[in-house]
Amino acid sequence: MKSTKGANNNKLLVKISRSVFLVLAGIFILLLITNRSLYQALVREDGVAEWLTFVLLIATGFVSLAIGYSIKKRYGYWHWFFWLFFAFNLLAGLEEISWGQRLFNMKTEGVFAKYSDQNEINLHNTLQGLAMVKTKHIAMYALFLYGVLLPWLIRKGKLNGNWLFRNQLIVPPTFLGSGFLIATLFMIDVPTGNEEEVGEFLYSICFLLMMLHNLYLVKHSPVFDQAGEESRSNKIPSFSE
Repeated sequence: MKSTKGANNNKLLVKISRSVFLVLAGIFILLLITNRSLYQALVREDGVAEWLTFVLLIATGFVSLAIGYSIKKRYGYWHWFFWLFFAFNLLAGLEEISWGQRLFNMKTEGVFAKYSDQNEINLHNTLQGLAMVKTKHIAMYALFLYGVLLPWLIRKGKLNGNWLFRNQLIVPPTFLGSGFLIATLFMIDVPTGNEEEVGEFLYSICFLLMMLHNLYLVKHSPVFDQAGEESRSNKIPSFSE
């Protein structure tokens, strides 16, 4: 009964993943066309989209932490990806809200005041000022490669997904490919220059759904059991879903 319930939960997750991004993209585009003032209010700096992104990133981080802890407890080894992904999402979430700058009315001073191109207390805007490169472009290309191209290459047999999995590199399942692609398109940041916030919001949903999928695998399958060569070669999760 538990296994059946778990399988049903994962099927629901797949169905949600294949529709939620189209629905959300449609809503944002519709608002852009019919009610631009509301659209701008949603996607502006410190707006609804930004805070939802923060919440989703933090939630994703703690789900990733739970997965890493479960693997350590059940199988006795440290799966580096989930512990690093926890730290990454925590950092990204705090960066998204500039470490609570507006929430706590903190002034931008020192190196942040000198180099941050948005006069905010965060690393990514400060690096933009120092290196003269847009971090959103780096994120856009990297996440397109990670969430769209890499799973597709594995599914087509162009890359060895088993080798990546054995070396603890978790690749998004292909059912999230459309979500990563739609998020990437919003990261192009046209026509208003605030679409980046929508892209980041959609990426954060991709991250959360990816971790929920891996949480299902930890609870209902032996794919993370690395005790022996047979388990490492025969229990790799499918990338075709």
